[in-house]
Amino acid sequence: MGRFNVGNPKAVEILITKLRSHTENTPANRRLSRAVGRALTRHQQVRTPNDLGFYHGLLTGYAVAMKVLEGRLTTQ
Repeated sequence: MGRFNVGNPKAVEILITKLRSHTENTPANRRLSRAVGRALTRHQQVRTPNDLGFYHGLLTGYAVAMKVLEGRLTTQ
């Protein structure tokens, strides 16, 4: 796996692909999916490095939440 800088458009593209590949139809996953969509929209609208970094971090946090919902990561 390559390394990306925070806010790198290619890193965000890969992250979104991973997040959208999970299709479980539970209330928690639907809420998370809506939140990811809003964060992605905002990420595409901002231009400053700090704002890009913020939304990239938010999307990364959502990816971790998705793993927790799948049971692939414990919350201990």
